[in-house]
Amino acid sequence: MPQPQSAICAETGCFGVFLTLTLAGEDFCAVRQALAAIPELTSSVAGDMAEPALVSSVAIGHAVWPHLMGASMPAGLAPFQALADGPRRAPATPADLFIHIHSPRHDANFALARRIMDRLGVHVRLVEEIHGFKHKAGRDLTGFVDGTENPKGDDRAGVALVGDEEPAFAGGSYISLQRYAHQLSRWETLAVTDQEAVIGRTKETDEELADEVKPPDAHIARVVIEEDGEELEILRHSLPYGATAEAGLYFVAYGRSPAPFRKMLERMVLCDADGHYDRLLDFSQPMTGAAFFAPSLDLLTAPI
Repeated sequence: MPQPQSAICAETGCFGVFLTLTLAGEDFCAVRQALAAIPELTSSVAGDMAEPALVSSVAIGHAVWPHLMGASMPAGLAPFQALADGPRRAPATPADLFIHIHSPRHDANFALARRIMDRLGVHVRLVEEIHGFKHKAGRDLTGFVDGTENPKGDDRAGVALVGDEEPAFAGGSYISLQRYAHQLSRWETLAVTDQEAVIGRTKETDEELADEVKPPDAHIARVVIEEDGEELEILRHSLPYGATAEAGLYFVAYGRSPAPFRKMLERMVLCDADGHYDRLLDFSQPMTGAAFFAPSLDLLTAPI
């Protein structure tokens, strides 16, 4: 299989940088050359900073893929489709490119992000730059463990990377992202037992609540989906982010198909026949939404 970009299957670092960009002109050749140079830039900065765990991935959106990568496009690459039901919204926001950097060190991430933006220069506009961090050894700012069922070890590649089903794009990965803003002041007024009912897990020990006590609108009840006896999986690289004015979770899902993420999001936002949705959305709102494909290292660096 072609080699994937380094950020995809690596364990999420303690710090991350998430850059969403739009193109600022039509010099597509210059942009493609700059993107193709990012893996080498990553290795160079990793050496300069003595941080071998510094990794990156570059992903490209539907609208600009033909201009940057050619007419042949991954079958599942499509614009992010906004969702709405009652007061719940999952918006689609502008983004042509996504750059994901993570490592154990914020300074190494920052150094690489600067080098990448210098290389892209006037050819892009920065839509959003978010710096994420691990909190309490992997807990979300709500206090609950984040990504309990994330695949581990060799299973990560099986979940995240396209294989023989799309041989031209093998080693690549579909990416869906959303930035969630938490209403922490409201959340923190809830009793722990009420918080656990919203999430569907215990707060201290991270144990899933028994089926007979887990509410049907608990987060876990909505996003854990089985098809043909198998649980749908995504590879998460999510991290908390924030300042005193706003804080939340930067959610990034990698997958060999975008379908599992989409099914989870629909079950979160849209009411089912019994009126159930993901009650976590009463306390955390999606602020952005975008979809991309991260080509394999071989495809990204292939001659234009």
